[in-house]
Amino acid sequence: MHCIIDKNEHGRDFVVGDIHGHFDLLMEELSYEGFDPKQDRVFSVGDLIDRGPASLNCLKLLDQPWFYAVRGNHEQMMIDWSTGASFPSWERNYGMWTRNMEPSDITEWVGRLQNIPIAMTIVMRVQNADCCVGICHAEPSGHNWTVMVNDPDCYQQMMWGRKVLRGDVDPKPVTGVDITVHGHTPVPRMQRIGNRFFIDTGAGDGDRLTVRKLSDLVQEYRDFTQFL
Repeated sequence: MHCIIDKNEHGRDFVVGDIHGHFDLLMEELSYEGFDPKQDRVFSVGDLIDRGPASLNCLKLLDQPWFYAVRGNHEQMMIDWSTGASFPSWERNYGMWTRNMEPSDITEWVGRLQNIPIAMTIVMRVQNADCCVGICHAEPSGHNWTVMVNDPDCYQQMMWGRKVLRGDVDPKPVTGVDITVHGHTPVPRMQRIGNRFFIDTGAGDGDRLTVRKLSDLVQEYRDFTQFL
């Protein structure tokens, strides 16, 4: 449920907030950034599907060698609906886009989603200094990244939690990584709490989709800590 992604030696690494079926918005933002699929990479904080007009196209991003994603709660709801574990109303509330799909295709995609990690750690080099970025959908579960990504009891909060943005968690930095990046809870603009960045700016509700270079977020936090 956790994977480590090695350095990108040749291009840039981008992170994108909850896409929620807005494939065209993602392509527009990447075009604006001059994205090069031959050397750049995109990391998704999850929730590729539901709400927007092109959920299937967003799932097909998983076929691209430059695209990486962690599992969002909407992916988890689709899994649980398909397997009968829970969320029987997911199709009616969010998953109408599956109604024209063959059952075998739905089963195949659910299998793909079950293999998406809950969290990933990206190894980078920023301004000649090595660093690590942790990504999970909702928020960290605790303050030690290494512990939480190896503890299944943490996964629920990492996909569903909203404690950090509500102020229910000590804002001290998460250790084991330089920064963490998350989506799940829409915010008017990107928000940082400690070394946690929240970048779901509401694309699923028709608002802006945020795409940022990971190196810029790392440097932003380094610049901030210089004044502490």
